[in-house]
Amino acid sequence: MNEMDELLQRLYRNSDEDLLREFKAAEAEVEAEGGPRPDPEGFERLWEKMVSEFHKDRPR
Repeated sequence: MNEMDELLQRLYRNSDEDLLREFKAAEAEVEAEGGPRPDPEGFERLWEKMVSEFHKDRPR
């Protein structure tokens, strides 16, 4: 396991299967939108989406 995978798993308590499922969902979303295009703000947009979904699923 690389350091990034390990960090994500510790931060978000995701298993390898969770990470793979999230990756495949993101990949399918990109394909549904017509494939990869240059998107300089893409990382920030995806990060905000992940953080939002993480907090949405957490009990308060």
